Amino acid sequence: MFSFKFFGLALAISTHLLLSQNFFVSEITHSGNSFTKDYVITREIQHPINVPLDSSIAIQDRNRLINLGIFAEVKWKAVPLEDFSYRLEYQIIENSKFFGGRFIGAALPAYEEDLGWSFGGGGQLRNFRGRNESIGFAFSRGGRNTFGFQFSNPWISGDHVSLDGDLAIMDYSHPFLAYDIQINTVELNSGRYFGDKIKTSIGFELEDWNFIASDSSSNYQYFAPQGFFVYDTRDIYSNPTKGILFRQSFYSRLDLKKENENNFTWFQSIGFYQNLTKTNKSNPLLLAFGFKSKTNFGSKDMRFQSVLGEANTVRGWSYPSRVDFANEKNSYRFGYHTFITSIELRKVVVPRMPIDDLYEFGFNIAYFIDVGYIGKNDFFDVFKEDPLVGTGISLQFQLPFVSVIRLEYGFGFYKNKLSDKSFHIGISNKI
Repeated sequence: MFSFKFFGLALAISTHLLLSQNFFVSEITHSGNSFTKDYVITREIQHPINVPLDSSIAIQDRNRLINLGIFAEVKWKAVPLEDFSYRLEYQIIENSKFFGGRFIGAALPAYEEDLGWSFGGGGQLRNFRGRNESIGFAFSRGGRNTFGFQFSNPWISGDHVSLDGDLAIMDYSHPFLAYDIQINTVELNSGRYFGDKIKTSIGFELEDWNFIASDSSSNYQYFAPQGFFVYDTRDIYSNPTKGILFRQSFYSRLDLKKENENNFTWFQSIGFYQNLTKTNKSNPLLLAFGFKSKTNFGSKDMRFQSVLGEANTVRGWSYPSRVDFANEKNSYRFGYHTFITSIELRKVVVPRMPIDDLYEFGFNIAYFIDVGYIGKNDFFDVFKEDPLVGTGISLQFQLPFVSVIRLEYGFGFYKNKLSDKSFHIGISNKI
């Protein structure tokens, strides 16, 4: 009798497993969050109930939760129930500690390629009130004298309607022009998602700029409308293994004093991401490729020139100094229009994982090639100039709060000659 019952149970379980793709999800649950509000999680879960289990939707739900940037890890599993349906469970690893968890702050030195070292402090409180809001403040002295305050709510109402803003006071020496700069700004932006892939934002800045030279000074006061449109199909933002990121954005300066010509800048970028490894899923080889351009209309004020050479343009080149700018032989590095293309081969050494069930961590090593063009007049003139080329190695760490930190060393080439070499520290992915 026992054997017959055991055989029947085994047969039922086997049938359940073999036909599992036809069994319905009857309930969806989540666990592990002790601070984050439940609705912050459930609004990211899109797998419907009373339909067959679709693992691709469950994976997308998991990725959306990770991309919130407030969880160390998210996993999902389907649990068979007695009625031959499934319970779909999302298991969340959340760092609910205040210090070292939701809040991080310190007084530390900081380095910027264009301005050098500063010493300051500040902090960021993420997932404020358990609603995925963030607030932050910072101050510094040295290469940049700064006070700033920032807030962000990525879903303040409706369907992914966001609100963010900041205010800042800055005082620093221009890296390649003979000016000291004082800036006061207030910024406010509102955004909205349309579906999962389309993201938009519109906003403005109020800016007061003072350029102070040894024998003169000038003041600029601007109203600066800005906005973006993004089409994004990446899976994990901090380390995409597939997808496209297409971005169009603009930034303008409308002179409130009507003393200077207005300016409009149009930014374009696109990135492609692909997993090149089929057999080793935990440590794949990833390809990231893309380009970005900047087109300047209106005022060509030398105080707002662009440059090529640093962690976010062409790596392998150090940021130009006043000495570089004064040397006419280096004029090919300065202008108002840019076109930059980059390619990276990223090897995942340590896949994303939680440490002490609190902190997310991952590590890639990558080989990169950057090619950059810059021009002073019309945009298409940039391709009449010889490009700057940079190549080297990038160590990429996935960490809490900053998403990605890059430590990079590269070599810069111009007209097929080695012209520079430089170490870079970058925040977020270059592509």
